[in-house]
Amino acid sequence: HMSKVDAAAPKPQVCVCGAGNAAHVFIPLLSSMGYNVTVFADYGDEAERLQKGIEENDGLRIDDRQDPENKRSYKGKPLKVSKDAADVVPDADVIIAALPSFAIKHVLTGLKPHLKEGAVIICMPGQGGCEFVAKEVLGDDLGKVTFAGIIPMPLNCRISEWGKSVELAALKASYDLAALPAENSQKAADVLSKLLDKPVRGLQSFMGIALNGGNANNHPPRLMATWGNHTEGQTYPENPLFYETWDDEAQKWCGMISDERLKVYDTICEKFPGKLGTPGEIPDVRSYMAKINKGQISDDSTIKGVFATNNGLKGFHYPMKKTEAGDWEIDFTNRYFMEDIPEGLCVYKGYADLAGVPTPGIDAILTKFQSYLGKEYIVDGKLCGKDSMATKAPQAYGITSLEALLP
Repeated sequence: HMSKVDAAAPKPQVCVCGAGNAAHVFIPLLSSMGYNVTVFADYGDEAERLQKGIEENDGLRIDDRQDPENKRSYKGKPLKVSKDAADVVPDADVIIAALPSFAIKHVLTGLKPHLKEGAVIICMPGQGGCEFVAKEVLGDDLGKVTFAGIIPMPLNCRISEWGKSVELAALKASYDLAALPAENSQKAADVLSKLLDKPVRGLQSFMGIALNGGNANNHPPRLMATWGNHTEGQTYPENPLFYETWDDEAQKWCGMISDERLKVYDTICEKFPGKLGTPGEIPDVRSYMAKINKGQISDDSTIKGVFATNNGLKGFHYPMKKTEAGDWEIDFTNRYFMEDIPEGLCVYKGYADLAGVPTPGIDAILTKFQSYLGKEYIVDGKLCGKDSMATKAPQAYGITSLEALLP
């Protein structure tokens, strides 16, 4: 797999936080590349269970399926696993926090007293307001340490047997990164680039991560194209494939959301030249998918193509569940709704409101689906509904003007 670390240079020590899908990959991946890896897992009895699994299995095993013609498996094990940050964090040069957004505050609070000067924390994914949480928790330590967020999420992977093995379907080809303090973004990008052996671009601010591509630009428009005329209680005869069936209507909605978020980004950048980013630097949805899935797509010339002909996206179905009668209903509790709307689409909308940019496509999707989620995010085209403060939009973190985004 990836190149071994240059033996002459001292290897940074890496601490992986948590024990989820991504941690199951990073622990053996990085240790097999010659890095010293520790694990900070303080949720319930995860540390104990992980340690036990690794001992019984003589390491965590990755079944690497990135190249279907050349499947391979290898193992790796960490130096130490602990639920106590004092055991595993103080020597770490790089801390990988691949966490759901609700866990970030808790984990950063645990890390804070033990962080080494110069350490780089890499939060993945970097969307969903993690920078506001980092400012609140790390405060004056930012500068002594660097907090970075990245897009996309590096891995498509799934645990096969918890604490023992994981299947790796894809490691993305390139990344964008933002950091606090902002001037450390290229330094942090270089650290991650060396670690993953992939190109990483440093951006000027987290706004470039928040308004970037990703699930919010992909899933809700796809759902809108298919279920834009859905009525309460309606059921469907089958649960089709999500990506392979991508059609012109889905392409239209997906392109609309892409255009709207880019217009928001460019408008804000132009208002504060040189402060938050450069107009045109974040990719439209087609370019984004083509770039991060390089080598996986047979026709990347259209939006439709980057989804329908993408090897990394084969075999996924719609968020639906079977009814007792044997047909299918929409599962509104699925993360395509519960995460990608409040933590993604509403974030685009929040920035749009701050910038005064109209977003008819985003508005239509939010208006269509919010009632099925039992939520009210948008009222009269503004993100001001009773549930708007439960989103990850900047407004939910007390940001009420563009000026408040400035470093």
